[in-house]
Amino acid sequence: MNGRQLIIDTLLGKPTERVPVAPFIFNNVVKEAYGHTPDDPIAACAEYYRKFGFDLLLRNYILGSETDEQRLSCKDWNVSAELKGNMGVSWEEKTTITTPERILTQVRSFRQVTPNIVVDATSEYFIKCPEDFEQFKKYQPSLGIIDCGQIKHAREIVGNDGVACTWAHGAFNMSERYRCLTDLLTDPYENDDFYHDVMTYFTDRLIDFVRQASNAGSDIICIEGNMANGSMAGPRFFKKYVMPYENRVIEAIHDAGNFCIYHNCGDAKTLLPLYDQMNMDLYETMTPPPFGDTILEDALHIIKPPKVLSGNLDQIDFLVHARPDQVREQVRRILTIAKQRGHFILATSDYLSEGTPEENIFAFSQAAHDFGQY
Repeated sequence: MNGRQLIIDTLLGKPTERVPVAPFIFNNVVKEAYGHTPDDPIAACAEYYRKFGFDLLLRNYILGSETDEQRLSCKDWNVSAELKGNMGVSWEEKTTITTPERILTQVRSFRQVTPNIVVDATSEYFIKCPEDFEQFKKYQPSLGIIDCGQIKHAREIVGNDGVACTWAHGAFNMSERYRCLTDLLTDPYENDDFYHDVMTYFTDRLIDFVRQASNAGSDIICIEGNMANGSMAGPRFFKKYVMPYENRVIEAIHDAGNFCIYHNCGDAKTLLPLYDQMNMDLYETMTPPPFGDTILEDALHIIKPPKVLSGNLDQIDFLVHARPDQVREQVRRILTIAKQRGHFILATSDYLSEGTPEENIFAFSQAAHDFGQY
């Protein structure tokens, strides 16, 4: 059974010979391994998966076209960007959208936190009031045709060793790209109609994006749900003000013939019963303490088959600092528990960290093959 069949049969709820092992591998560790940015990052990431004997769930590429306002610049939606600071260390990008009626601005700050990872945070958002949002409805161009060449390339590179997965924002995450999180969390109580209009508008644009990505050859769409996590949103808010929109996106992904991964790498304990009610195919990442609050046994019990669960192995601290024999024992423990439920893909609780010893990654993979047999 090849990696592609193994992952797809797991997602379909069919019996498999073993648990797939498909950690999230991103460009940071691939660049670290090469010592530079590879000419073909997608092929390099696939090679990294194969080196350690993992099943490929390839998603180191991000299209980002659904939120790239510069791509949409035109007469009535004129977009310009200004960079300040020291690129590669700490810098700021100010984006200005000029319409016939209003000027909208966004400011994002970037910081190089490791040799191969940049983090960003938005300090000023385009939509500061309902009047700003009216400009989006009135003047923002449609997404148009998105260049999905990376998806097609990834699918060719993966072959039968796994699946090609494409990132997309969840509905709440998508709206948070344009309106401050604290405002989104209070809007339903202060102006419910405005909140609904914002969420509906950006959900519709997101659905356009996932349909195009699905039609380009992606096997799976992975939607980000981390902004409305258990600590930020809470179950009552999530059920009423987030879940209906996320379900619309998931339905569109299924209608386009793709599987859906729902990704929350933060706190999730209080949301697990709601995740069980959603129509996602796979939930990740079951992040354990201290970086999350999910207990593996709880998630396995609360979220029922045929939904697939994935994650739980700590890659921030444990996989970096443990001995290979400790890695092997932790993998054995996770699989002993998870195989009782089945419908499981062994993975880390987010992307591999730079500085992870290769012997630990090999120990992770080997233990998964040794203890993952059904």
